Amino acid sequence: MLRARWEDFFTRFDVLICPITPTAALPHRNEGTILSRTIRVNGAERPYTDQVVWAGLVTMALLPSTLAPVGRTPGGLPVGLQIVGPYLEDRTTIDFAERLADVIGGYAPPPGA
Repeated sequence: MLRARWEDFFTRFDVLICPITPTAALPHRNEGTILSRTIRVNGAERPYTDQVVWAGLVTMALLPSTLAPVGRTPGGLPVGLQIVGPYLEDRTTIDFAERLADVIGGYAPPPGA
C-alpha cells in the first residue's frame, strides 16, 4: 500500500527533495547507546534516533535516494538534501543530483581537508 501511494505521487513529480536528517552534520558521539543519546534541534533535546526519520520515510518503501551536498552551516558543517525517486529509478535521482551540482557547485572538501 505504501509503495502504491508513492507510485501515485511520482505520476505528478519526477523527484521528491527532502532533508537527509533534521540537523546538519554532527560531531561523532559514542557515549551511551543510540537509544540513550540525544541531539539538539532548534534548541530542544531530541532523541538521537530522529536522525533516521527522513531516511526511513523512503527506504521502507524501497525507493532510491541520492544525497547531495548543498552548502555549509555558519560553523562549516556540511548540509545536504535527499533526492528521492520512483521505485527502481535510481538513475533518475543520480541524474537530478548531477544537474543540481552543475547549478550549485557540487561537493567541495571542507576547509583544511
